[in-house]
This record gives sequence, structure tokens and C-alpha cells, in this order.
Amino acid sequence: MSTTAATTTAPAGPAPSPKSWAALGPLTARSLRSCLRTPALLLSPLLTSAFFMVIYEGQLSSVAAATAPGGRYVDVVLPLCLLTTAFTGGAAAGQLLVSDIGSGYHARLWLTPVGRWTLVTAPVLAGVVVLTAQAVALTGLGLLLGLDPVSGAPALLALVGATVLLGTGFLLLAAAVGLRTGSSSAVGSVTLVFFPLSFFTATFVPRDRLGGWMAHAADLNPLTPPLEAMRGLLTSPWHEQDLLPGAIVAFVILGVGAAAARLALTRRTRTGV
Repeated sequence: MSTTAATTTAPAGPAPSPKSWAALGPLTARSLRSCLRTPALLLSPLLTSAFFMVIYEGQLSSVAAATAPGGRYVDVVLPLCLLTTAFTGGAAAGQLLVSDIGSGYHARLWLTPVGRWTLVTAPVLAGVVVLTAQAVALTGLGLLLGLDPVSGAPALLALVGATVLLGTGFLLLAAAVGLRTGSSSAVGSVTLVFFPLSFFTATFVPRDRLGGWMAHAADLNPLTPPLEAMRGLLTSPWHEQDLLPGAIVAFVILGVGAAAARLALTRRTRTGV
């Protein structure tokens, strides 16, 4: 009788292990090594954003100098390139998960006593490390192009931090899609959703220079507040900055991404790998 009861109440999968936190480090390191072996995840977002930043600054700086704060167009274009890097590089976690699911590695880990949350957290953390390196490299390129923030080095650190915060939300969204579908093309759709939005905001000029229907589109665009906040970090002293709207949008994206990843993980736990 007791044997039957024990059998019917046994969990479908292994119980979470207290060693999950210890396993998170090696799993994250493995995901980082996978990124290093996959140049498309590591270099493609960086090189694409760097290319456009050099082209935009080189071709539009003389035309837009009158509209750029302080006459430096790099103050306008660097935050845009960092924003696009955040959601193009954010696909990394989803692509890593899809690769592990396709190779069967994910299924083998599913049978271990390691907490299943680590299987999602590890590629997301690896993506955060990669995104931080990409943001630092792009900011360094901006300095070479004449970037000189009003608030100095702390503003640059805040700019990198804002990029990573936004990118973490996109990493979680991509991880959710990867878990749900197991498809690389579906993960790529996360980028395709947000990339067009970057052109319906104050892409090449400050927000107050827009007019007509584009001004209304920028007002409705969820990417406008974080973009304007990132530009404000470079062009305004701390006491004149209004970072709250951009921070709210970033945390909303982060929350939605976390909820989506949790739902996708719960579904995969119930249905199996």
C-alpha cells in the first residue's frame, strides 16, 4: 500500500539539487565557449553596429552637425547602434538553447539533478557577458570618433549598463522562443520584430527635430524612451537627465522576458524534451 502511494506521488523529473548554483558557473562557461566557437553570435552584431556607426558618423555628421548636441553626431548615433546591438545580440541565448536541444545535450542535462532553471540561466548569463563586451567595444569606437560625454566616465559606464539591461530582456525573450520552438529561425524573429521599430523613432536626429507623422510614430514607439535616455547620458549633466521613462521600458521588457522564459520552461518541463 505504501509502495503504491510512493509510486503515484513520485515527481515526473529529478528533484532540484542544492548544487544547482555550483553547476551554474560551469554551464555558463560552456555557453561562453560555444559563443567563441560561433563567430556569428559573437562578432556579427558587433561588426554590423560598428560598420553602421562609422558610416552614419562619416556621411551624416557634416549634414546633421547643426542638430546634434554640441555638434558631435556620434552622440546621436552611438546610442542607436548600442540599442540595435542589444536586440540583435540578444538572440544569442535562444540560439545556444536551440543548438543544445538539437544536439541532444539539453535532453541529457534534463535527466541530471541540476535545477532546470540553470539550463536557461546559463546561456542568458553567457549572452550578458558577450553583450557587455560588445557594448564596451562600441563605446571605445565612439571615443575614437570623438565621443566626449558631458558627465565623463560615469556616463559611459551608465551607457554600457543601460545597453546590458535592455539586452538582458531581449536575451530572455529569445531564450523563451528557443525553448518553445527549438527553431533558429523563430529565435531570429525576435530581432526582426524590434529592428524595424528602431527606424520609427528619432533614428538620425534628436526627438525634438522630428515632425509630421514620424513624430507621432516616435511618441508611440516603445524604443524611443530608452534611446532618448541613452542619448541624454552623453549630452546632459546628471541633474538635467530624465532617465525614468527609459528605465521603465527597460524593466518592462526585462519582466516580460523573464515571464516568457519561465512559461516556456514550465511547458517544456510538462511536455518533455
